[in-house]
This record gives sequence, structure tokens and C-alpha cells, in this order.
Amino acid sequence: MFSISPDVTEGFDRLQQLLVDMRVGDELKVSEAAQTSGLSEHVCRAMLQGLERAGLMTHADSDRFVRRRLEFT
Repeated sequence: MFSISPDVTEGFDRLQQLLVDMRVGDELKVSEAAQTSGLSEHVCRAMLQGLERAGLMTHADSDRFVRRRLEFT
């Protein structure tokens, strides 16, 4: 079993709070997510792309994601 450093855990907590506070239509740049969370842009981009695949975000351009309404079908 491996352990995640407290800095990384705190970074994910900050990113989570940033995402939870977003409303439909709010935009977030990968660079802003990285600066706010302290995580790398690579990690933040991967997280935002995962949320895009889940239907919670739209990838607006190379560095910008937009919060969207979750649609149940």
C-alpha cells in the first residue's frame, strides 16, 4: 500500500471544492485549476477530462472547460 503526501491530498481537496462551487455555465481554465489547487496542469486536465466523459463538463477549447447540467436519460 502506498501513501499520498499531505500536499497532494490537500491539492485534491482544493480542486474538489473549486469544482463543487461551480454552477452551470461557469468556466474553468486548466491553468486556473492548477494554480488554485497546487496540482500540476496535467493532473487537473485529466480530472476535468474525466468530468467531461461523465457529462459534467464541456471542453470549450484547449485550456477551458465549462460546467454543464447533468442530464439523465
